[in-house]
Amino acid sequence: MITTITFVKMQPGYEREAFYGRWCEHTRDLDLRDHPEISLNRLTLFEEDSEFVGMAENHWPDREALDAAIGWYGTPEGQAHQKDLESFMDTANSPTMVVSHEVEVSREKGIEWKACPASAG
Repeated sequence: MITTITFVKMQPGYEREAFYGRWCEHTRDLDLRDHPEISLNRLTLFEEDSEFVGMAENHWPDREALDAAIGWYGTPEGQAHQKDLESFMDTANSPTMVVSHEVEVSREKGIEWKACPASAG
């Protein structure tokens, strides 16, 4: 599995709650249809006074699936999807990162590796 995190900015003129509702609808109506390989779409809205309005977390089966999705945005269907996204989200200023290391730390289990390079854990 591979995880991506996107720090999201909204287009000017949107109120936070209206933006969040529109973002959730886009994810339900378009992302679930166009990216069925994603096993988790988590959308979070931050408290006000942040540079970003929220964060999207997506879980992909592997790097090949992520790369295929990135390439898909060059197709007519992908461009239509992107146009809808850009109607409410400032995608040019919403950076996406790929998670390279992830652990869960708890008293019960200690350090539990979730994602790591081959040489770790």
